[in-house]
Amino acid sequence: MAGPTVSAVIATYNRAPELRTTLTRLLGQSYPVHEILVVDDGSTDGTDAMVRAEFPSVRYARLPHNAGLIYARNFGFVNTGGDFILSVDDDSWFEDVDGLARTVAYLEAHADVAAVACNIETRDGLVYFPKGAAPFDVPWYVGCGHLLRRSAVAEVGLYMPELYRQGEEKDRCLRLLGAGYRTVALPDVMVFHDKSEKGRKPGLERFYNHRNDLIREIARCPAGLLPWRFARSWIGNSWKSLRQGPRATDLKVLLALPEIVRIGLKHRKPVSVEAYRCWLHLAETAAPGRVVEGSQWAPTLTLPHLRRGRG
Repeated sequence: MAGPTVSAVIATYNRAPELRTTLTRLLGQSYPVHEILVVDDGSTDGTDAMVRAEFPSVRYARLPHNAGLIYARNFGFVNTGGDFILSVDDDSWFEDVDGLARTVAYLEAHADVAAVACNIETRDGLVYFPKGAAPFDVPWYVGCGHLLRRSAVAEVGLYMPELYRQGEEKDRCLRLLGAGYRTVALPDVMVFHDKSEKGRKPGLERFYNHRNDLIREIARCPAGLLPWRFARSWIGNSWKSLRQGPRATDLKVLLALPEIVRIGLKHRKPVSVEAYRCWLHLAETAAPGRVVEGSQWAPTLTLPHLRRGRG
């Protein structure tokens, strides 16, 4: 009996050499990928010609303009049909040939799990989870290496396209938790993230991290907790920026406040207080990069009333 079908979605922008490596590694996985869709967010470096010439089995779609990573990932979701959706960046890939097979097997065996977070290892030596640890619940996956259950994502909806870049994983996993699903880390499934310098702008990343955290709070936080959480998010992100030296991020966020409120209210659909508090607990104790080597804490959420009917 054939297993679940997997669609791989790769958003790319002006990283043709890196994308070549990613596609080559993905096509070499032991578990067959049903389809690979490359969503080109307006590249001008010959990405289209490279994909068509060297990877004829790969579907290629070029967006008419640079619409942002999150829009590209939404586009990929609605234009593929696999039971599971694999997301890797154009500069990331499984380290082992059976990495995809192991993530598929875990998701297939656990009906209440909507997302599997792979263990990310970067070229500068950062490892997100302790290698060899048992699977455990996490507050979110990392965009450059995760597998999603299509039916669960369809239940909670697409990413907020207005986020443009960054923070979409947190919002989706919070919504999945609110719907009774889990996000689980597989520390023994390694994805290498080459972290290409092309297109990386630290100042822009800080701004969108700060902005999008505030949007998420307005959209998902229960009303009784919202004032405290909004202030906490603002202060926390401001402190992060300040630790890296004087920045204009806070001013930019302040100027964007009307837009932040508008987007948050447009998408407002808060989760329950219990689900939100569980997510906060995971964010404090099990977020990618926070679980240190040797930690014995490997939680499994117990939310029977939230998970009713998941099997």
